Amino acid sequence: MDVYGNPLQYFSHGGCFYYPHSQYQPVYIPQIALKAHATVLSSAARTTLSQTFVNSSDKKIKEVSYNFPLYDGVSVVGFDCKIGDRVLHSSVKTKSQANELYEAEVAQDRVAAVMHHTSQNDVFLIRLGNVPAHEKVNVNLTFVGELKQDSQTDGIRYTLPSAIAPRYGTQQGAFPTTASSLPLHNDEDFQATSVTVDVVMDEHSVITELESPSHRIKVSLGRTSTALAENAAFDPCQASAAIKPRGGPSETFLGTDFVLLIKVDGLDQPCALVETHPTISNQRALMTTLVPKFGLPTAHKNEIVFVIDRSGSMGKKIPTLISALKVFLKSLPVGVCFNICSFGSKYFFLWPSSKIYDASSLKQAISFVEKIGADMGGTEMEQAVVATVAHRLKQLDLEVLLLTDGEIFQQDSLFNFVRGEAIKGDVRFFTLGIGDNVSHSLIEGIARAGNGFCQTVLEHEGLDRKVIRMLKGALTPHISDYKLEIKYDGEPDGGFEHVSAENEDLTSETEHAYDGDSIMEEPTCTSQQPISLFDENFEDREMDVDTNKKATSVELPTLNPPQTIQAPYKIPTLYPFIRTNVYLLMDPQTSGKTPTSVILSATSPQGPLTLRVPVCDIGLGKTIHQLASRKVIMELEQESGWLSDARDNQGNAFKNLHMATQQRLAERECQSLGIKFGITGKYSSFVAVEESTQLGKSGKNKSPREYPVECESASSFNAGHRHNSRYQPQARHHQFMSLVSKTGGVSRGGSRGGFRGGFRGGSRGGGRGGGRGGIDLTTLREMAAITAHPVHPQFMQQQFQPPQQQQQFVRTAQSQPALAAPIAHAAMYVHVDSNSTEVYQIIDQQSYEGSWIMPDKLFELMHCDRKKTTEDVAELYARSFGMVPDDFPRDDQATIVATLLMMGYLENNHKDTKSSWELVYAKAAQWVACKFDETKGTLSGRVLCSIQHQICDLMREGSESPSENSPFAFKCR
Repeated sequence: MDVYGNPLQYFSHGGCFYYPHSQYQPVYIPQIALKAHATVLSSAARTTLSQTFVNSSDKKIKEVSYNFPLYDGVSVVGFDCKIGDRVLHSSVKTKSQANELYEAEVAQDRVAAVMHHTSQNDVFLIRLGNVPAHEKVNVNLTFVGELKQDSQTDGIRYTLPSAIAPRYGTQQGAFPTTASSLPLHNDEDFQATSVTVDVVMDEHSVITELESPSHRIKVSLGRTSTALAENAAFDPCQASAAIKPRGGPSETFLGTDFVLLIKVDGLDQPCALVETHPTISNQRALMTTLVPKFGLPTAHKNEIVFVIDRSGSMGKKIPTLISALKVFLKSLPVGVCFNICSFGSKYFFLWPSSKIYDASSLKQAISFVEKIGADMGGTEMEQAVVATVAHRLKQLDLEVLLLTDGEIFQQDSLFNFVRGEAIKGDVRFFTLGIGDNVSHSLIEGIARAGNGFCQTVLEHEGLDRKVIRMLKGALTPHISDYKLEIKYDGEPDGGFEHVSAENEDLTSETEHAYDGDSIMEEPTCTSQQPISLFDENFEDREMDVDTNKKATSVELPTLNPPQTIQAPYKIPTLYPFIRTNVYLLMDPQTSGKTPTSVILSATSPQGPLTLRVPVCDIGLGKTIHQLASRKVIMELEQESGWLSDARDNQGNAFKNLHMATQQRLAERECQSLGIKFGITGKYSSFVAVEESTQLGKSGKNKSPREYPVECESASSFNAGHRHNSRYQPQARHHQFMSLVSKTGGVSRGGSRGGFRGGFRGGSRGGGRGGGRGGIDLTTLREMAAITAHPVHPQFMQQQFQPPQQQQQFVRTAQSQPALAAPIAHAAMYVHVDSNSTEVYQIIDQQSYEGSWIMPDKLFELMHCDRKKTTEDVAELYARSFGMVPDDFPRDDQATIVATLLMMGYLENNHKDTKSSWELVYAKAAQWVACKFDETKGTLSGRVLCSIQHQICDLMREGSESPSENSPFAFKCR
């Protein structure tokens, strides 16, 4: 079911569902109520969304997956749940900490929930654990976000999304075709949808109109919804709009995005608002909002290329596309060069190179546009964009106008390319999203990376003014040196705080310009002091080799962030009549000063540009802080923002650090901001537990046999993970590889009845071509939520044949990977008491170099079923790479797998005899690290490296965090 959309549309639109054992078809739990209340303040909105679902089955559901759409850049700032009569309260933690806490709570049969971002910025995922039979689930979300300028009406546009746009490359799973196929309750249980938007502007503004191009609404001017109930006096700066309810089960869904257009006199005036945080001492944030109005000569020495989506997904949107193109073409100024690139599965240009705009070229273009259709297959957008830049006229500035319904799955690679071209200063990218379910993550991401702007238009919405504004923006001169300064009370002119500065060359004559792929060496001592052979204060410490730490040879350096952090860090080009917001997280040392104005300046070919905006103090609040920190985090997640100019304490530039170090530094800064200001991101998550739960409690003493095994499960896997969107998968496997993970906490239970699934993400990936490290592991829980169902057995029908020399992972011709049952039933542990005799037998089986091989004896020692366990490993391999080789595993592959399994078994089952196996474990870890280093150039080596922690975790019981309890680890170098 859609989260708040039609359950009869694409499954990938989101929903609340679980997978029963041995089934691939998701079972939806019906949504019986939807309430949304939003408050619009100036150009920002805070929305509280409340949804109620009901578990109509007769069994407790072990885990429910719940994914939902929010627009790109929106910050979730509040999350709480009520499952039955149990109230869950949330807090923001790092992603791994949140998953560890969630898994621990679920393992102890408590209700819990965790929420995090997926790899697409406009899709969020919630996991709800232990939902009792016949109980209601109430999920409350609070999120804040900027509102876009609507060029068609010159108003602001509030949108409550109803669906996750289907991504090109995902598998569309089966979904119900009739409402009767949903396990619904009685009609009286359903409540009509309630969506209310209150608009509050400053006292000098007048709200003139509220309208919705998407739904029938009831409008009240002069009062908010609460003021209406109180019969308050008419106030022209207040208004309210609500969807007209009709009642009935079908009205618990929005069906399409709810769009509200708000027209306000005076809203186009620039303003600057400063807010003081109510709980963080001396912390202030400032938001500057601009809708520029200035006239500069139109640039005629430009090349404009329209890149148009003609994939099958465009379908009914083609008439809107044709209308937009005709307006664009008719509006081009004489003398510019232009071309049209059509793309689908392939791409082609109208002309081999752009032509000068004249009567003849316009006639050809119009004739071509009138014949276009959605007839070019899939949506291979990136290759068309790359080709457009490659075919450009080098002597002209290039303006790329991309028109699409925004339905592709793999985005980060495209963003990186666009960002790399735009940073050169002579290429810009603008996007027009067409249709009701456009992916705002995609179109906003391209425009943001490409130094342009984005507009959206519904299928039957007017677009002429939007198109003209886009074209005007494309013809605006390129200006890239915008600066922001703060003027404080009592300071003379010239006494400003300079927030943004010119880029400086970070590589001095005496500084070594490190290659991006070289690891910085630790500084060497110039003089060595003698070390005493007897130190009375020396204490013998356990070898600290942590399976949860990332592979690195250096500790993270300390960076020096700016005193005032600006977002966006580099102010983008300002376009006439297009709203731009710039945020400042102000220096706490300036808390005693009163900001009076913000000065914006830049240089154009026609002369200097400047604007002074007075600052208004709005008192205590969190909204601007949350908007600002989310903006900062979005840049840091791309390893840009203030990090791009940062240096460590030794003066080393961030851009010269090793790639893995850059990523870890960005992750650390994102987590710090997310926890400080209470917002989620790629590296931080909300986790909600019962009020009586101690957040620090791990539940590690929970007996595995106490875990219930007859409950329904949300999917085949319970995954704790982090994202790493920097590395991209092979294109033919992107539906399985784009949602990547790194490390994270996991709970694992197990005894005679089976074990609870839970995989730890592998190490960092190596990119499209493999690269260093390994291939990123797709998080199965995310993939199940996004692509509709677990991978079907048909996907892994390759037979596993034993090598000739020895029996390794033996499977008969009739033996298929046991994917029909969730992996929670895949391996069966038989509990025996640990004793030193067993440890000695394990040590005896180890080779001199530190490895174990895979005879039946090894699995007897680990008390697990060989067939089921090897199927688990094969499925992990398939989930990471997308397929399993016919001869997997063989030779060193099998030995690596066996060694990892035994390391996990020792660590979990023989803690009381650790002194006996401590050194053999360390030797095994060293052997694995060496093997990964030797095989890093092979595909199988990179895949195994990426899933090393998960293989080890197959033998792990309980919910202990390896980062806290693993005495050793191995590193994939």
